[in-house]
Formats: sequence, C-alpha cells, structure tokens
Amino acid sequence: MNDQAQQQHHFQNTSNANTSFVAACDCPTTLPNISFVRHGEKSPIFVPEDLSVMQQDVLDKLNLNKQSDGTVIITVAGYGMRHELYNWIHYMQTAKEKKYVIFCTDAKLYLHLIVAGHEERAALVPEDWYINDAELFTNTHLSMLDDARLSHVKTWVLQRLVYSETPINALMLDVNQIMVHRRTREYIQTLLHIRGDTQIIATQDGLDQHTVNTGLLLIRSHGHLAKRVLANTIQIQEKQPALKQQEAFNQALDQMELHVKTGMTVLLDIIHFPNGVNYFVQNLPGSKGIKPYIIHANHKIGQERVDALKEHGFWKVNEDFVDGISRQVEDILQRTHQLELQLEQETETEAGTEAEAEAEAEAEAEAEAEAEAGAAEQPANQ
Repeated sequence: MNDQAQQQHHFQNTSNANTSFVAACDCPTTLPNISFVRHGEKSPIFVPEDLSVMQQDVLDKLNLNKQSDGTVIITVAGYGMRHELYNWIHYMQTAKEKKYVIFCTDAKLYLHLIVAGHEERAALVPEDWYINDAELFTNTHLSMLDDARLSHVKTWVLQRLVYSETPINALMLDVNQIMVHRRTREYIQTLLHIRGDTQIIATQDGLDQHTVNTGLLLIRSHGHLAKRVLANTIQIQEKQPALKQQEAFNQALDQMELHVKTGMTVLLDIIHFPNGVNYFVQNLPGSKGIKPYIIHANHKIGQERVDALKEHGFWKVNEDFVDGISRQVEDILQRTHQLELQLEQETETEAGTEAEAEAEAEAEAEAEAEAEAGAAEQPANQ
C-alpha cells in the first residue's frame, strides 16, 4: 500500500477500521480515513468509499462526449506518443466516432491538441490524480505503451472515472488500438447491458480465455467489484512498480472468484478483437474470413510498432501536419517562457526601485528628524 499520507490524501470519507482486523494485520494502526475490507485476497485491500470531487473542467469534457447510456470512449497519452495518438484519432473519425476524451499526462500534449482543434476532446490529467511520481508521469519524451511504470496512470484514471458523481461507463482504449469497424462501441455497449451484473469488459491476450488484455477495458460506473479490482491493481502496482498495468490487473483478477457466464467480467472473442500476434503474425481473423472490430498492435514496441503499422497499411496519420503543430507548440512555449522571464525581470526591477525609494524616504525622514532635533536644541542652549 502507499504510505499513510498518500492513502489519506487519495481516499475520502471512509468509515473507521475494524479493530480486530487491524490487530491481525501488519499495516499502520492509525488509519482514520481507511475502511478495512474483509476477505482481502493476498493482502488487505483498501477500497475507497469515495474520492475527492472531480475537477469541473474535466467533468465538463466527459459530459460533452458521453453517449446516452453514459459510455465515454477515453484514451490516455503523453506528448511522446503524439504521432500514434493522431493515428488513433484518424481511426476514430473513420469509424464515425465523434465523441471521445483524450486524457493528457502533460500540458505540452494538451496544448498540441488545442492548437490542432481538439480542445473539446482533450483533458489534462489533474495533479491530484497521480498517486506517485508525478514528475515521471508528466515526462514529455516517454511512451506509456513501452514503459511499465508509466502504464500505471491508466488505472488511476479509470478509478477516478468509476467513482464519478456523474455516471460514466469508461471505455478505455490504448492509442495502438486500431478501430476498423464502425459499430464497435455499440457492440461493446450491448454486451454491457445484456447482463446487469457485468462490470468489466475486456479483450483477451491469448487463446486460453484466462489472461485479460488491458488495452481495451470497459468499466461500469460505480461497479462495486470493479472498484475492488482497481483498488487492488493500484496496490499491486505500488508494491511492484516494475509490473505493467496489465500484469497488475491480471493479478488482481486472479485473486477473485470469477464465473464466465454469471460473473462480473465479459471477455471479448479474440477473432473479432485480436491482439498483435493473433492478427499480424497468425492472421487468425483472416483465416476465418472475418474482419475484426479492433486490432491491438501490441506485438512490437517503439518504432518497430510504427513500422509494422506502416507495413500493413494502418499508419494513416499525416506526420507533416503533426510536426507542423509541434513546431507551433514549441514556438508558443518559447514565447511564453520569454514573457515569463521578462515579467520576472520587470517584477525584480520594480521591487528594486520600490526598495530604493523606500530607502531614500527613510533617509530623508531620518535627516528631517535630526534637523528637527537640532533646531529644538538651539533655543535651549541660548
């Protein structure tokens, strides 16, 4: 678990801990804002009853882009992922998806999207959503697709959304999810509503129907078991920072009793929702004569992934356009920095001038006081 200060900051309005349960645990004993949940799987799981109120600007973006049933397509990205993000946006547009929210981990990508005309679909991840290492997660050079620690931010965003005061069913897609079917969202929404106890819909990462791929996750709003899984995933992530989000999520699921037909989790079939190996290497959908809904290009990392998308005709982003926006962003940031330096210098100059004026005023006051004292002494001497 996080240290006590982090837990108290992140979890709000929870009830008092059960003292007998605390006595059997090696956790800190003073946890006034934490509810201890019995039957914690491999360790006590701290499931928040509530979280701090979501920032209004973020909530406005979500409300603007949610469907009638509360579903919102979201993705999380940083500036270092901008080319793949704009490729993802292209496929959203091709699939006629006009509503989605891009959670930006840094202000540079947020500005990039604003300049490119996507302000209504862009939201900056609030600082208090980061449980740890905020400076690392706002790095503008790294990609969470290739960095295990950076992938953890996706869980933090999902947890915030599942607790939203406005009901939101978050359909999170990684930017390397290529949506090639126009009815993808509607199909997944239908699966969510067929069974009322469904709280998590995910793709598979193999043929054994056991390992979940977190590149696509739909989490039902305020699902109590989904909250528990996310809380456990976060605790696993913080205890084992080197784990990818997907590994931590699967560890959390493995500690729960799941039923395919009646449980909270629905796994999408791997032919219509293939991962990179299933599609690009094994040609599984093609061998069955099936066109998939979404292709998850997760079989390569970094530039090799981009090269694979180009090789198979899935790289549709206008790189010149993106690079042109990047130059505009650099220019805006440079001019903003220069203005800040100029303002700082002017402030320092004004402060110096005021200090000099005050010193001169004090000297004049002292001189006048001495003169008045001297004038008062002269009649007395006479």
